[in-house]
Amino acid sequence: MLQTSISAKLKSIGYFWAALMMLFLLAGCRRSGPSPAAPIDNAAEPESYPAAVATYNLGEATILQEHFPADSQFRNMPVRLEGVIGVPESDTMHPVVLILHGSHAACPDDSWPCSVEEEQKNYQGFTYLVQALAEAGYVALSINVNAEHTFGYGESPPSIRTQQVIDLHLAELAAAAAGESDKFGVDVTGRADLSQMVWVGHSRGGDFASWIVREQNLAKTAGPAGYGPVDGLLLVAPPKIFVDALPMVDVPFSVILPACDTDVAGLDGQGFYESARFIADRENWGASVYLESAEHNRFNTVLPPNRILDDRPDCTEDSLITAVAQQEFLAQYTLDFLQTIYGKPEQAAAARSRLGLTVMDPPPTTYADNAVQILYLPPAAARLTIMQPQSEAELSRNLLTGETILNGVTAQFCPDGYYVPATEPGTEPCKRVNFNQPGYPQQLVLSWEESGAEWKTAVPAANADISQYTALQFRAVLDPLSDLNPPDEPQSFTVALADAAGNQAQVVVPPLPYPIGERRPNDFFDGDYFSGQVHMRQVRLPLTQFAAVDLTQITEIALIFDRSDTGSLFLADLELVSERSE
Repeated sequence: MLQTSISAKLKSIGYFWAALMMLFLLAGCRRSGPSPAAPIDNAAEPESYPAAVATYNLGEATILQEHFPADSQFRNMPVRLEGVIGVPESDTMHPVVLILHGSHAACPDDSWPCSVEEEQKNYQGFTYLVQALAEAGYVALSINVNAEHTFGYGESPPSIRTQQVIDLHLAELAAAAAGESDKFGVDVTGRADLSQMVWVGHSRGGDFASWIVREQNLAKTAGPAGYGPVDGLLLVAPPKIFVDALPMVDVPFSVILPACDTDVAGLDGQGFYESARFIADRENWGASVYLESAEHNRFNTVLPPNRILDDRPDCTEDSLITAVAQQEFLAQYTLDFLQTIYGKPEQAAAARSRLGLTVMDPPPTTYADNAVQILYLPPAAARLTIMQPQSEAELSRNLLTGETILNGVTAQFCPDGYYVPATEPGTEPCKRVNFNQPGYPQQLVLSWEESGAEWKTAVPAANADISQYTALQFRAVLDPLSDLNPPDEPQSFTVALADAAGNQAQVVVPPLPYPIGERRPNDFFDGDYFSGQVHMRQVRLPLTQFAAVDLTQITEIALIFDRSDTGSLFLADLELVSERSE
């Protein structure tokens, strides 16, 4: 068994069980035997490597809390520089992946410091991910950042502790890569390329990763250890606590939202995606992945299960996907995410397709055998945004200055964020107090009470040639508390393009499912309460489907609500999008 490659084990018994097996081996460095040669039928298949994985302890260090006076007992904070490292056994340099765990139990009674035996080793919960990454050709570290999340040594401004802890680990990694240190217990000499780096943050680790990378990339400075700028961010079940962490840094990023999260119950991390969509000059893509029936803690093998949501049919104990499945999902997703950045062209293209980042195809509904809802934000140069919306002005005129006409449709603009009608009069249709909508995006509410109602927006002559684009896409979700939507029934409608010659081409939108949840009386605000997440889906229609019109002379885009007598939905981000060649 031990002679078999860990890569094969991950495939046959799952990342979780491989991680459990490894916990028995973590007393020191473990080395897998050579991976058996696998037939390569596709040039897009990435390389695999035998890998060395070990826990490490770089010793004790002190981080400076400058906000405390010089004579304060809290000014110099002791930390242990611990982690798990994985290194491919090869003679070449490899990109580095840094993994940050979240804010979880650390020392008893939130004391600091505590003994090695007492401190909860949250960083070890991502050993399975370190292993998978190392075998795929990355130097991966999951480091102990418990010091950030304790009040046992005074309260610190956000990210100050995490930044220093990261710098201490990476400075030692740089020394090891240069052959000047051997404290990791594995041979890193000539293998870690700190100029190529992606950060993965779980929970508050994601929030802090975004904050730190944003500040460094904006300042265009390298970290004290000489690394940077960071090439990409993967945020796993992150909160969005600090306004200063927005807008999202301009690097490739993805946000994973476990649908049944009871830690970050509002799925606030969607706000990173929402902020990125308004950056007019973004050069890099972003994505959001809503992972159905997943919970917050199961990405980390050290953490206990989350609370079960009995009022969510998709989040009962029987409905949740297993911890094994969540960890396999994260491992596979991370590998594909990295391939989009560091893979050879054919590898990157295959990974982009799997991740739903190709606009010629509809968004995938499954990934790694799990149900997902994927939102893809192409770079700004690959998008022509017609309606976002940005303000009430878009009720009558789109962002291209074309007139918008409503026939039998009522429209309401919803500002972003959470608010109550008492503070934002007239926003009752937005229903911000009646259910949770991840990210609380700016959007329109469109409602109709007669079949054939229309929302039509004109395309100015300067933008009439849309032939260089690949698809028309938008985001939408049904309002589960509107009596205009039959309960538990999907809704569809028609998208029409018209050209200067008067031709029209129509495409029927795939049915939008009714959100999963329960409708209950609301004792605090007008209207009922809906227990499920009302998350916007992305709809993408290839322009090849509109063959009856001249795509060089488009004059109008219309939404025709002809598939049902009544309905109400939230709508945002009507855009023309094109493929971006990597």
